[in-house]
Amino acid sequence: MDQPVELSSNACRRALFTPELLDLIFTYLDRTTNVTNACVCKQWSDIALDHVWRNVDDLLQLFRILKSIKLSSIEERYEFTSTPGPDDWLRFEKYARRVRSLRFNSDEYEHLGDVLDGVARTRTSFDILPYMHTLEWITTEKLYLERCAMFLHSRLKHLVVSTHPAACRSTLFKDISARVPSIHSLKLDTPEYDASLEADIRTLLQNLPELRKFSLPEFYLTLPIFEELSRMKNISVIEFEHVLQFENTIPDATSFNPILAENAFPALWDLALTARIDHVGAFLRSPFAPINITSFYINSYDLHMPSEMHAFLLTLSQQCQLLSQLYVKLLHKETHMTTFVPEHQLSYDTIGPVLSFPNLTTFELIHKYPLKITLDEVDDLARRWPSLESLMLNAEPLFLDPDLCMLDLRALLPFARHCPNLRRLGLYVNATEAKMHASLSFDIRPFTALQDLSVGTSLAEDQHAVAGFLSMLVPPNCKLEVGITWINYGTDTFRTLDLVLDSVLSERGQAWLAISQLLPVLIEFRREDVEKSRGLHKEVEDLRMRNRQLMAKINDVRSNTSCVVA
Repeated sequence: MDQPVELSSNACRRALFTPELLDLIFTYLDRTTNVTNACVCKQWSDIALDHVWRNVDDLLQLFRILKSIKLSSIEERYEFTSTPGPDDWLRFEKYARRVRSLRFNSDEYEHLGDVLDGVARTRTSFDILPYMHTLEWITTEKLYLERCAMFLHSRLKHLVVSTHPAACRSTLFKDISARVPSIHSLKLDTPEYDASLEADIRTLLQNLPELRKFSLPEFYLTLPIFEELSRMKNISVIEFEHVLQFENTIPDATSFNPILAENAFPALWDLALTARIDHVGAFLRSPFAPINITSFYINSYDLHMPSEMHAFLLTLSQQCQLLSQLYVKLLHKETHMTTFVPEHQLSYDTIGPVLSFPNLTTFELIHKYPLKITLDEVDDLARRWPSLESLMLNAEPLFLDPDLCMLDLRALLPFARHCPNLRRLGLYVNATEAKMHASLSFDIRPFTALQDLSVGTSLAEDQHAVAGFLSMLVPPNCKLEVGITWINYGTDTFRTLDLVLDSVLSERGQAWLAISQLLPVLIEFRREDVEKSRGLHKEVEDLRMRNRQLMAKINDVRSNTSCVVA
């Protein structure tokens, strides 16, 4: 038996006072623990304080270091107990230089204006937090939006900021252009659209030559803004946020046909759009289109025929050879999902062009109808796509007729067998006990890398049987995802579900929730059973080896024994 290694007191001391090691340890500790660590000694204090103040999400807590803050009992407003002086700011600098990110949301505060005004009046330097690289400033109040400017400085690289109220937006955008022209990423929090927003954004973009990443709420990436972005030599990521919008607050965009100049989007690799897929397909065939993108995310709320989807994927496979990630979300739906139109259902042939991409490792698809695909076609897909890392194959359709679901849990087996790098998988299946028993005749090979298994709106009839089958396939750390993401997309109208559909989804979700609770127990049981089997197998092999050795000795004795008869 190995003896425990005993460390000398000097070795322990060196370990506990190695800055790199302390920094790594403190990374995994919460704020309260690191506050305690800061009181141990000077060396620990510097490292612990870096962690305590690196990410600030409480302005009151930060500025209480500068001067005590009280809540006025008369007006219920926060204010300094006395005016901060030069000595207060000198002490504050010790902590201010440690801040790397600041998050502010006015919904979490009330009546903080006097404190911010006191900071602005008494500060001894324009750079209040000189080494901060990330600022998030969310508000819909003019009072707070105007005060965002005092935290802007030349070292800032990442900015998330509100654009309303519109009355002070132009001034804020001018401050951003003047104070942080070398910013790398910009996300605009825009609760509603107004007539001047587009022009203000275009002017802002023209003054940010180093911008690499730009984000807007969905629907606000209009053609003029898109064309402005195309002229920016460093822009590499264009994305949008699925913020809840109302029908009357979004710009009217019926077509997507931007006009690009030569050398458009020289650095773009990640693009997200909301548009008709046939319009986007035509755009990608046009001159100067950004065909070197490696990640593409597209939403469409219009009705598309399978032929349009096939043509779109074919165009992508021909034009965008570098594409490694593709997300296609066809989000058209009816309020009451009661009528099935066979001509609108996508099939395996429809998505066939995805197999023509030379570098594609991630593919996600959403459509209101279940994908028409057989077990044999699933096997063909997995065999021809061994490099697959993430596949969400329409796991959450909204039309839930069981007769349209052609797959069961056996559809998981080809991916486990042929896709060793698969980390995320989503399928729509009808998990029935009879078909699971039939699958036991297959050579079941478990997933080796799977981290997330999404069953979306799938049906599960026997919870114990389903959990038992999955326990043979998924790793112990695999997460079972259930439910839909439809309610996160589009305007308020698109996010509304029929009450009957919502009830069915809730019932199915409860069944899968029970399965997710059973699964870890069964996985652990199978692991212990496998270990016991290995132990027994090892004992049997040990006995066989001893038996062979014993028989060899017996045979050796017999061969050396002779009888001489005179």
